[in-house]
Amino acid sequence: MELLRDQCRAMGLSPRVVTASAIGWYAEGAEWRNESDPCGPGFLCEVVRDWEAAAHGLGDLGGGSVALRIGLVLSPNGGVLQRLLPLYRMGLGAPLAPGDQWQSWIHLDDLVRTFAIAIGDTSWSGAFNAVSPHPVQQQEFSASLARALARPHLLPPVPRWAIRLRFGDAASALLASHKVACDRLQKMGFQHHYPELPGALDALLK
Repeated sequence: MELLRDQCRAMGLSPRVVTASAIGWYAEGAEWRNESDPCGPGFLCEVVRDWEAAAHGLGDLGGGSVALRIGLVLSPNGGVLQRLLPLYRMGLGAPLAPGDQWQSWIHLDDLVRTFAIAIGDTSWSGAFNAVSPHPVQQQEFSASLARALARPHLLPPVPRWAIRLRFGDAASALLASHKVACDRLQKMGFQHHYPELPGALDALLK
């Protein structure tokens, strides 16, 4: 980012910067978090903070900046959902322990729309939580996915060690608990096409 900023300044450019950030900005827990909450503790939070600060510095050249703090992105063609689908289609779906962790998610189509609007609408500035207005606990996420596939959901929760073995680095997103609100998106008039998890899963898996 420093190199880009130096080159843009030398060339007299004022880029508009829209970055993919993460809800890892926030401390974990069951409390609602919104864009006014401070950066949480820990390495991941610090990485997100430093990334946003660097992007903001580039936007300060005149074009402005937006940081989209993205939750779990739902798509059958990538991410966590793609990894879960084979097990659930075999009827082996189960909650991921402990099961009560909050998961803030967004349908891929809604995420793409947030990027498109943020790029073109200069009234958007600063951080926005790119999540659905209705986060769910992991046990509800698991049951909803099984129901969308018309498969049973009877197995006990999968232990943490097995989750880490199966998903590797992606396990951290499934084990973390983030209950994140999209207050600023809603205040800007953004309308989610898929605000509720059952409808989002049905659209993705039909």
